[in-house]
Amino acid sequence: MENRRLWLIGALLVAGVATGVVTPPIWRWWTGPPAGHCPYCLRHEHKESLVKFQADGERVTEACCLSCALNYGRQAHKSVTIVSVTDHESSKPIDPNTAVFVVGSDVSPCTHLHDTMQVGPQREAFPVRWDRCMPNILAFASVRSAEVFRSEHGGRLRSLQDLKQQAASAEPLN
Repeated sequence: MENRRLWLIGALLVAGVATGVVTPPIWRWWTGPPAGHCPYCLRHEHKESLVKFQADGERVTEACCLSCALNYGRQAHKSVTIVSVTDHESSKPIDPNTAVFVVGSDVSPCTHLHDTMQVGPQREAFPVRWDRCMPNILAFASVRSAEVFRSEHGGRLRSLQDLKQQAASAEPLN
């Protein structure tokens, strides 16, 4: 009788450990965003603004835009390494260290569906004060193409180092 109890306790213990190990990955898979959606803001990923990055202690992952990736690092209090960014013109991956970024133009792939006002659950209007994908940051392979884009759509030219330093500080990206 005592032997049966020990076997039962052992089986329950093994089942509990197995459930604890297997359940979290299954839960993340089940509740994660659908394919083609950013895992951080849950918006559709856009081919002209995708970013691959790695936060400290995590695997390389993809985000919808550079603002989303940098804001994730800021909120998680982790250093973020940008692995690749997507050229806005060609939609091809480029080296983030040689890319030129236009920040705050009137073209915003992630936030183009909302203006400065949102409608709440009770159908009341309220201003958007913060959005993880704002300001929009678009990457370009050359200074010339970034300048042409900026002259048509506004914004400021910035380097990756400037953006990472600003993201690491307490001030908002701009």
